[in-house]
Amino acid sequence: MLKKAVLLCVFSALIAAAFVPGANAEEQQTYWKFATLAPDGVGWAKQIKIHVLPAVEEVTDGSIKIKIYWGGVMGDDEDIIKKLRIGQLDGVGLSGQGVTLACKPMSVVELPFLFRSWEEVDYIKAKMRAQFDQLLADDGYMALAWNDQDFDQMYSTKSPLANLDDFRAAKFITWYGPVEEALLTNLGAHPVKVNVPEAATSVRQGIVDAAIAPAAFVVGSQLYAKIPYVNPIKVRYSPSLILLSMDVWEDLPDEYKEEFFKRRPDVEKKYCEAVRKDNEKSLAALIKYGLKETKMTEEDFAIVRERATAIWDELAGEEYPEEVLEEVKGHLADYRKAHSG
Repeated sequence: MLKKAVLLCVFSALIAAAFVPGANAEEQQTYWKFATLAPDGVGWAKQIKIHVLPAVEEVTDGSIKIKIYWGGVMGDDEDIIKKLRIGQLDGVGLSGQGVTLACKPMSVVELPFLFRSWEEVDYIKAKMRAQFDQLLADDGYMALAWNDQDFDQMYSTKSPLANLDDFRAAKFITWYGPVEEALLTNLGAHPVKVNVPEAATSVRQGIVDAAIAPAAFVVGSQLYAKIPYVNPIKVRYSPSLILLSMDVWEDLPDEYKEEFFKRRPDVEKKYCEAVRKDNEKSLAALIKYGLKETKMTEEDFAIVRERATAIWDELAGEEYPEEVLEEVKGHLADYRKAHSG
């Protein structure tokens, strides 16, 4: 999907990698090469400079420097993951699609209508972080940061996407992977696969007329001039990841690693809070600009949700282990029981 922006969010904490203390920086200076689709100075990248870079400088005293290749100059998520695996890059910042390429079981957190709030997202992060960290480590990655892209919304150039008839008539851009394709297919929509660099152009040229995307991307790409409708339902949570090669991580002194783990929760928290506010402001700005906000009836929403959530079990065992899905559902049930009423 409009991964260009989506990805904006993903790069986000990528410099969390450098959250390691440094002494004698001139003698021990190390350079890490990172790549991301996020464009420099736009959207999520802004929060990296506000919340991450200053912390890096403070705790490393310049002993670790990070060279960032912004805006997809090193390729899309699939490309930069390959470069990470063969040692051409030390780390990457990934969008929601990249997350599933690096750790297929994590696609479970991207299931439609799985979460109802950011509080639920944070609860699952706390409960399952170690498990997903280990899955990534098994494939050779150190998870430096688990950040947020957005609770993505749905946008259309032709219809309000208020009911199944609207979805059946829509041509949705899809780049996000099997979960997104299954969702669109179950809603009766027509998924059109488009590579990331052509995403925004495909909307402008009418090759597609609908998309699932974060509000910050629609603002940053200026697609709001082309898109008159937004359905703001929380159709899915999209994560982002900052990964470091495990070989690079293991070369760090133990005291650096210890300091990183101490600092990671606070940096992630500040970054995610800022990104969530940015996305809220972006959505409000789009509506103020003139995008028509879809108001679904309870009946239509129930039908859409039923169709969408049917893929949870359909994809279990294929895109993610069934036991991982059941664990997520169990944690959410516990959270909702504790916070009901």
